[in-house]
Amino acid sequence: MYRNNSKNYFQFLNNKKFFFKEKIECIIEKAKNYMSTPYRYGGNNTKTGIDCSALIKNIFAYYHIFLPRISYNQAKKGSFVPKDKIKKGDLLFFSTGISKKINHVGMVIHTSNKNIFFIHASTSNGVIISQLYKKYWNHKFIMARRILFYSE
Repeated sequence: MYRNNSKNYFQFLNNKKFFFKEKIECIIEKAKNYMSTPYRYGGNNTKTGIDCSALIKNIFAYYHIFLPRISYNQAKKGSFVPKDKIKKGDLLFFSTGISKKINHVGMVIHTSNKNIFFIHASTSNGVIISQLYKKYWNHKFIMARRILFYSE
């Protein structure tokens, strides 16, 4: 006879949430392993250099989440996230050129009431952590997308 034990069910849901949060933390730690990797347009590894979209693609691929190679195409994946709902693990897309076309991507690694910190491969400094609400990035920001979803 089946007995619905609600206490066990909620423990199960809480464990799923814990593992989901743990996975996001693992992805963030994987991203941090790339810190100080030099920037190289078209590059895709830590030895010879990496660009922004390869950084994101590699990080997620390590966890069997496959994204396109180019940031513009990565911006078509997942779901749109309003700026005030951005969370760890979300991808931030920017237009750093003259046109408004997406050409740069980073991943959120920390949020606070005053700022959003993201990791990305910058052309001048390689893989670094930046703040979204700094003037340069805030003006170049186009949108955020959520690739990682928790569903009950």
